[in-house]
Amino acid sequence: MQYLTCTRPDILYAIGFVSCYMENPTTTHLKAAKRTLRYIKGTTNFGLHYSTFDYYKLVGYSDSDWSGDVDDRKSTNGFVLYMGDTALTWMSKKQSIVTFSTCEVEYVAATICVYHAIWLRKLLKELGLSQEELTKDFRGQQVSNSVG
Repeated sequence: MQYLTCTRPDILYAIGFVSCYMENPTTTHLKAAKRTLRYIKGTTNFGLHYSTFDYYKLVGYSDSDWSGDVDDRKSTNGFVLYMGDTALTWMSKKQSIVTFSTCEVEYVAATICVYHAIWLRKLLKELGLSQEELTKDFRGQQVSNSVG
């Protein structure tokens, strides 16, 4: 299933989580693996669509859960940055710190998204696709305006 994550980034976190327990799996981990396989079977026609477009505006989405890991109470955050209608970069990762509120965990997730948006804006500028407008999230709020 790990090889499948190269073309199915939506299952990356679930596969990574189950893989952590390969040495000593329990029935809970087997159920999680079976659930992932059922999800894959039901979504074989889903995927990312990459097309040509003239709309190069960068838009970002970020989200997190608070204390989602029952083992160490750390939160998971993720983001996706779109250029037009194409997902350009995304990430889902367990936070390295323990947060004490839902507000704090959202700030950490938004900060990581902003770091990547700034980096991507710098890269796009080097490629000749400079982003003069503000990078906004899906609600229209400013994410980043730094181009370095």
